[in-house]
Amino acid sequence: MPLNQVKISRYSVEPGKAELNEDSIAVEEPLQICLSQNEQNQVFSLTMRTPGDDKALVYGLLFSEGVIQHARDIESLSNVTSNDESIAEANITTVELANHVSFDLTGKERRHASYSGCGLCGKTSLKALALKANRARKPVKQLLDNQLIKALKELLAQQPLFSETGGVHAAGLIYQSAGKLQLLNSPFFEDVGRHNALDKLIGHELMTNDLQQAGILVLSGRIGFELVQKAVMAGFSTIVALGAPSHLAIQAANQFDIVLVGFAKDDRFNLYTSHADQLSQ
Repeated sequence: MPLNQVKISRYSVEPGKAELNEDSIAVEEPLQICLSQNEQNQVFSLTMRTPGDDKALVYGLLFSEGVIQHARDIESLSNVTSNDESIAEANITTVELANHVSFDLTGKERRHASYSGCGLCGKTSLKALALKANRARKPVKQLLDNQLIKALKELLAQQPLFSETGGVHAAGLIYQSAGKLQLLNSPFFEDVGRHNALDKLIGHELMTNDLQQAGILVLSGRIGFELVQKAVMAGFSTIVALGAPSHLAIQAANQFDIVLVGFAKDDRFNLYTSHADQLSQ
């Protein structure tokens, strides 16, 4: 489990009450992603993430960026540790793209680091999202109130890193079968970055079932535009989160026919899009 133990002084509200202790902290480290094809190489991205599930993260990020459409578009991944002090202790992943992938390495370099909270920086345009190649939507039928809240609580209760640190975000997919929500084998990922957690989930689904499995996308925090963007590209039709959405997230959800639910806790939730017909008792 990617945790660090640090010494802290834990204070109480009572004057003079302090004790020296250790606390668990979520690890955040850079991952440099390099693309390679026909002996051409290019640094694509430097993203800050919680180590673990890096393969899923790479697949999901490259899918969200439009570099790949299927898992077969990647021939191989290789990892090395950098000796460059400027990215000390960073992992470097080199992605060998399949020959059939049409890709201009020189035109696709991301000339900035993607930090754990920034999402896809500079790509907050609904028009730009509409031009991307998106997967067909996978509708979820008969989204029941009590089923939804129960499943959400059960899935988010499986957050080991959050339980230890309180400092990570989560993304999960509650599968639906025969009109019922299924927690068994539902994928679930955690990361210091909201968008990284979702990229890990998308990458896992891409490698496992080519993003064909329908389900409810569950997010542990607020819903920003970049998360709706990724959901649209992956073909998810329903997003449920513990936090609130931004106005642009709501606009994107309405434009792309996404059911958007926020503040889903304590047996209540808010529906932010015009899809009340998909909610039933």
